[in-house]
Amino acid sequence: MQTEASSEYKRLKSDLNTTLLQARLGTMVHQSYQSEMEFFELVKNGDIDELSKRNFQPMAEGQGVLSTDPAVNLRTHIIIATALIARYCVENGLSREEAYSLSDTFIRKLNNMNDIADMKDLHKKIVFAYATRMQQLTKQLGASIYVRKSIDYITLHLNSHLLIEDISAFAGVSSKYLCTLFKKETGVTIADYIESKRMEEACTMLLYSDFTYAEIADTLSYSSQSYFTKVFKSHYGVTPMQYRKNNSH
Repeated sequence: MQTEASSEYKRLKSDLNTTLLQARLGTMVHQSYQSEMEFFELVKNGDIDELSKRNFQPMAEGQGVLSTDPAVNLRTHIIIATALIARYCVENGLSREEAYSLSDTFIRKLNNMNDIADMKDLHKKIVFAYATRMQQLTKQLGASIYVRKSIDYITLHLNSHLLIEDISAFAGVSSKYLCTLFKKETGVTIADYIESKRMEEACTMLLYSDFTYAEIADTLSYSSQSYFTKVFKSHYGVTPMQYRKNNSH
């Protein structure tokens, strides 16, 4: 047992030395720490305009070969990037539930993909999904503690039957006061905000999961699939089925 462990250690050490040699010789390129941090800064700051200008890639040519299979190599890079983006966003205020639920959904989708072009396209969607949420969060940070607490509660209980009384109790103010304050600071009512967040989640589930329409409706606490379809169509002009069909590869 000792010999096997020793042999494995020697193999790992040899692999590491080979990788370091390749790096020194310039045959393996790693993205600079500064450029990597700039990318994460843009995402966590919700700088969608700047991200749109950049032709960012999930990996640079010759960088960090994690598998000799190109598809597996790319998938692994994107999964790592997704996990890091989620954690950067959590550190900057995105709720853990929302950040990690998104991450789990995207990674499950990636694990079922083998086409390199599709994976690169999904990588961009992942980046903008997080950046969009961080942009919204930046706007919310100027809100009062009561509204921020309300938004946190809504995010954590999006799959439950949300009541104004429960939200206001969590925020620590009366329902009447919270409704007035929420509309004043966000420009929308609490009910409209809840619906918009559920629609965002529905879009994510339609694109990146295999849940049926009935399962999505139930997960998001809609009374029926038909009602969910009606609300979805009023928001996007198409049914959930059409939306999934129009946006899937």
